[in-house]
Amino acid sequence: MPLTHQEAIEIAKLINPQLDIVLAQYDFTKYPANQYQSFKQNFSSLPFKNNQLSSAILWKYGKYGQVSYPAAYTKLITKISDEWGNFVGSTAAKNSQQTFYWWKKTLNRKTTYITEAYITHLVHHNEPLPIIDQHNFRAMNYLKLTVRAGEHSYNKKPSTWNDIQSLKQFMVMLLPLLQDKTPGQRCSFGDLDRFLMMYGRNTAPR
Repeated sequence: MPLTHQEAIEIAKLINPQLDIVLAQYDFTKYPANQYQSFKQNFSSLPFKNNQLSSAILWKYGKYGQVSYPAAYTKLITKISDEWGNFVGSTAAKNSQQTFYWWKKTLNRKTTYITEAYITHLVHHNEPLPIIDQHNFRAMNYLKLTVRAGEHSYNKKPSTWNDIQSLKQFMVMLLPLLQDKTPGQRCSFGDLDRFLMMYGRNTAPR
């Protein structure tokens, strides 16, 4: 069920007192901001040969800059690299929903949902789209539960395009209600995404 305006107000009251505290938990050494900005610019420009693909995927899984990581990541990166040119040449590259389903069909594994959503985010980040994962999705549903009488459970893991859209709509409704982090600077979509990630990881019940 979509968030109502009154529910958004109540959730913002919960978030505002702890916004800066939770945001400070985000590890920019593990997820470097400059590299992330570069990935967004690169992927959204749809280069036929994407030289940042490997680094971008490793960044998402907290392995950026590491020379040793699970073989499953190497296999995944190789598959995406092999298909990237086909994706760029397809009509799906111009539309976020089609991008998501193109990669879902191409990777064709239940375990690659987060990767499919992440690629879609990088290519279409200007919409904007969240970097959906189990943490920010859990946080969203837990916060909804706290302001909804009669609900006692919530989905903890995302798995569909509608889940991406639900998280986006949740964030868009909350943003105007969140207090400024610093004078003259509003909480951004990316700030809220990071807040929900850390809140879902460290606070929301699993």
